[in-house]
Amino acid sequence: MLFCRSDPIDRKRKLVPMRRLLAVVSVTVFADAMLFSAIVPLVPVLSDTYDLSKTGAGVLVAAYGAGAVVAGIPSGVFASRIGPKRTVVIGLLVLAVSTLAFSLGESAAALGAARFAQGVASAITWCGALAWLTLATPRDQRGKAVGTVFSIAVLGFIVGPAIGAIAELTSLRGTFMMIAGLTVLVALFAASSPAGQPEEQPPEALRRILKNRGFFAALWLVLVPSLFLGVLDLLVPLSLDDANWGTIAIAATFIAAGLSEVILAPLIGSFSDRRGRLVPVRAGLLLMGITGMAFAALDTAYAIAALVIVASIAASLIFSPSAALISDRGEEAEIPQTLAFGFMNTAWAGGVMLGPVLGGAIADALGDAGPYVLGAALAFITAGSLRGVTSTRGTVAEPAADSSSEARERASGAS
Repeated sequence: MLFCRSDPIDRKRKLVPMRRLLAVVSVTVFADAMLFSAIVPLVPVLSDTYDLSKTGAGVLVAAYGAGAVVAGIPSGVFASRIGPKRTVVIGLLVLAVSTLAFSLGESAAALGAARFAQGVASAITWCGALAWLTLATPRDQRGKAVGTVFSIAVLGFIVGPAIGAIAELTSLRGTFMMIAGLTVLVALFAASSPAGQPEEQPPEALRRILKNRGFFAALWLVLVPSLFLGVLDLLVPLSLDDANWGTIAIAATFIAAGLSEVILAPLIGSFSDRRGRLVPVRAGLLLMGITGMAFAALDTAYAIAALVIVASIAASLIFSPSAALISDRGEEAEIPQTLAFGFMNTAWAGGVMLGPVLGGAIADALGDAGPYVLGAALAFITAGSLRGVTSTRGTVAEPAADSSSEARERASGAS
């Protein structure tokens, strides 16, 4: 279990608050990720029900990301003013209401609008949750902390397709109504937790971000895998459906893919704390590029299912270190963590939104191989460009450890 570094006499006092904080953040991201991925096995069903083309299905899948894009940066500004805890609570309540709306939707437009609102809630909750955690975590443990939370989020991604399959087999309305109620309980859990360390917002924080090229380079490392996975979320279920795989089999494919990330994310984050953020990121980008080319070359159902697992491993190598890098960069530039993660949400959501839309349009025009080849090329080009991603303290490949006094100051905020 994670706890912030402190003097031995303080450890027992710090451990319980950090456990509770980690639990709150983990449950929050789990709920959000579960709702995001629940639509994956439902794509073929909804496409048939509402007579959607691949482009139309892509728009429905991308609506979640569109909401997160719109709310990403505003949620960071909002969170920096009211604090991470209040941000998380508000985001969870919005998520509950939008999930209830999804359960009641009776048209593609209504479902898309509800997914858009879920995306807005996602931006709010993730921004507040990650800032809440990183403000209480020393920099030399940040990769491990973020990796742990990402592994819980992946559990949500794993459970999501199972929830979608259950909804398809039983009742879509009843299933998502139940989830909306559980989300309200999570909001109450967050509201009863300690607020943590407050964060100052420099008056020129937003302008400082816009002038920081290194910060935007770190955001790009989140955008690239998000684009690739957005394409997979649309094309893989449709390809497996064409091969006569049912909803349960499609869900099982994504569940299997996510299990590797659950195990790897904390280990990769911890590795990046010791060896630098870019080492696993570069490996992940190269693996993602190879996987994209394989997707374009292979069309058998079992090969596609196996490649989904490999793509998940590649994404895990990229996401945890990149999120920790964004936090590092924000700290170096004296940018509030809430605002830094607001920008990160926008980058992630941009990929989630554009991946299905562009992937569907390109697939309709050129076939499924088209978006996979373009995604592979983007990953290879990014991997070759990492040499230029440097930090104000040197290359980001060199981990920067906090002093013990800095660590104690952050840890004190969670108690």
